[in-house]
Amino acid sequence: MDDVTARYLELCREGGSGLCDAVTGADLPVSLCDARLLARPLFVAEPALRAAADDLLSLFGTMASLPDRLFDGDLGRYWSALGGDPRLVPLLRRYTPGGPTARFGRADLYRTERGFALLEFNVGGGVGGFELGELPHALRAVDAFADFAEQYGLGHVRTAERVAATLCAVAPRPSPVVALVFAPGMLAPYRQPLAPTVAVLEGQGLDVVLGELGEVRENGGRLFVGRARVDVVLRFFAVDDTIGFEEHIEAVMRAHEAGGAVLWTGLDSTLFTNKGALALISDPRCDALLSPQERQVRDRILPWTRMLTSELVDQCMAEQEELILKPCRGLAGAGVVTGWNRPERDWRAALRRHAGQGFVVQRRVVPRLEAVVDPVTGGDQEWIAVWGLFVTPDGYGGNAVRAQPAAGGGVIGYSTSTATRATVAFSHPCPGQPTASASAAVVP
Repeated sequence: MDDVTARYLELCREGGSGLCDAVTGADLPVSLCDARLLARPLFVAEPALRAAADDLLSLFGTMASLPDRLFDGDLGRYWSALGGDPRLVPLLRRYTPGGPTARFGRADLYRTERGFALLEFNVGGGVGGFELGELPHALRAVDAFADFAEQYGLGHVRTAERVAATLCAVAPRPSPVVALVFAPGMLAPYRQPLAPTVAVLEGQGLDVVLGELGEVRENGGRLFVGRARVDVVLRFFAVDDTIGFEEHIEAVMRAHEAGGAVLWTGLDSTLFTNKGALALISDPRCDALLSPQERQVRDRILPWTRMLTSELVDQCMAEQEELILKPCRGLAGAGVVTGWNRPERDWRAALRRHAGQGFVVQRRVVPRLEAVVDPVTGGDQEWIAVWGLFVTPDGYGGNAVRAQPAAGGGVIGYSTSTATRATVAFSHPCPGQPTASASAAVVP
């Protein structure tokens, strides 16, 4: 535990500082009014956060180079190595634009006693949590927290601001209209959960519309969602969702290629949000193609990860207590099987059922527990936190943290679980003493 966290907890336990009630007493923006928030933010030394962000950006570049470096640019062979559905290869070939892959998404990590460890990299437009970047502003309006923030030089990055700047930079027109486009039939279930995302983007001055892929049409190089002309499609649909709606994704691509609108991100991000990409990088057979620096970054931030094959089942049985099984394209913790809390027969059955079916096994990461003082009881609770670090073309784009009580021991996903709480992490300039000003404590 660093000194800033220790001092914050000490003041919360003593009472009278106002910090224990800072979150519950904050005047939250509309985007956070329905959020279930943790009773305190987290804190991290800026050098540690900067190092993790730099490692992620480096690893992203390595991931994006895998099709060329391992498979001579053959997307079909690369997709097969990830255990992908071969029916999607023609779509990926057609709808994968040339040029560098858009550096945009959210990486999920655990903080351990040795640093940050990557769990998965969600590359693409359809990631959530932008709204949590507004929490620091609300907390700074609480006098007790503002004093603490000034004393320790707390800083943060406002995610919605970075995302909005990215969308404006890629849009073909100033003051762009941004469309959040969903898979057919998925707008209704996602409308309410993504209302905070819409609110923070509109708060950045963007005009936002919602629609489904079947509502998209092109006319003379211009793109429309329903009756609205749009400049950027923020993609909340997967490549699978384009099957049967080829004329609509073709409309998007025609407008994209004509310069009348931008698909953000391109379908090529599907190639790298797949957890199989992490397994390829982790596999020692990839070592010869990586530079010494790339291998150092990988070994520092990425736990042992492998594609699950029938040949690995016996090893995974022997190491059951140390492994977790994940679908390559799973979301929000769906389909995850943890070895350490399953009967041996269930673990074996899961391994045999999923071997060769697009699953990875990953070495268990033991996270550092986060102590939180309950504002009602005044007692300490321990939480497990997943740190979501956002990546944009300009680099690190802020963070969003979700946590569950350590006693639960489950997989932390973006679910409706009432146990899950959300917060944000502040950086501080050094792990030691208070500082006189917070003016420089923002990670670029």
